[in-house]
Amino acid sequence: MSGEVHDNFEAGPVRIHHLYVSRGHNYFGHHLQPAGDHPPVEMTTVECVAGCGIRGDRFFNFKENYKGQITFFAMETLEQMKQELKLESLNPYSLRRNVFVSGAELNQWVGQEFTLQGLRVQGVEECRPCYWMDSAVGPGAEEWLRGRGGLRARILNDGVLQRDSISTKFSAVVLAGGASRRMGSDKAWLKVGEHSLLITQVERAVALGAKEVFISGRADKCYEIIAKPVLLDRKMNCGPLAGIEHALDVAAENLVLVLAVDMPWLKETFLRWLMNQCEPEIGVVPIIRGELEPLAAVYPKRARLLAVEMLDAQRLSARRFAAACSEVGLVRRVAVPELWWPCFANWNTPEDIAASTAVF
Repeated sequence: MSGEVHDNFEAGPVRIHHLYVSRGHNYFGHHLQPAGDHPPVEMTTVECVAGCGIRGDRFFNFKENYKGQITFFAMETLEQMKQELKLESLNPYSLRRNVFVSGAELNQWVGQEFTLQGLRVQGVEECRPCYWMDSAVGPGAEEWLRGRGGLRARILNDGVLQRDSISTKFSAVVLAGGASRRMGSDKAWLKVGEHSLLITQVERAVALGAKEVFISGRADKCYEIIAKPVLLDRKMNCGPLAGIEHALDVAAENLVLVLAVDMPWLKETFLRWLMNQCEPEIGVVPIIRGELEPLAAVYPKRARLLAVEMLDAQRLSARRFAAACSEVGLVRRVAVPELWWPCFANWNTPEDIAASTAVF
């Protein structure tokens, strides 16, 4: 059923509801033997490696060009099966598939290359049910699932998949108040594609679902075209920490996403991953190459008192602020998968623009 591979298409609008990995086999290779005991683990994100599979899953590096490096199942099929087989309490993980999606006709993806959250995947064949389904799911499951057992696929590029929903409410601020001396002109208005850096970052925060977006700006600039509230530093010449402090003070939500204006390549997939690491009143700061990155991070409002204390003491380093937040439990440090490291390139000089544009 592998069929001819057609042109790549964007798989949308498709929503990812669940992601599972299992480190061992319960049924595969267990014919005439007892089932294994390796419960699937639900993940907020999974790292996908081209030609290998999902890192941490039982089929990772199983064999070269394996047809089932990643598997998909439709939520619509799950709900129909629960109703028709009277399995109202059925948990998705019982089906032993990796990715549960809605909005997709999975059988139509057989023989197709498609893109989901930036990950390129080649649909290979139906993930046909085996006789174990009658015990793992319920009586009659194997027969019912024939022709609708999901999709087996190969991974064509490295990437990350994540659950689509961001359950935590948050505000956001784009830090655009710097003097841009090394650049020679205000970085906020440099173009990346068709839009300025400032508009690009504001749109990213909006797309993520921020309840409000602030601009930490300069008094000598006009931001009316963007139609977002502008915050001016209450302590001058104190760097980005002053902008963070003001945003933490006025934000309506308990968490504030901080985005430096000069990081043009931050991906929405990374930012969703970052937000999904948060707890209701605990933020996150990413770690890149062993270093904290404080200007693409999430801070809780209660970190404002610490920011004020450091500003008053003229301890102005944003990285030291992030470290101090971590030490008192206001944020967690999270290591960023290496595939996202290039996204943190920033534009401080004209040479930075030339170098990062060449990469991206």
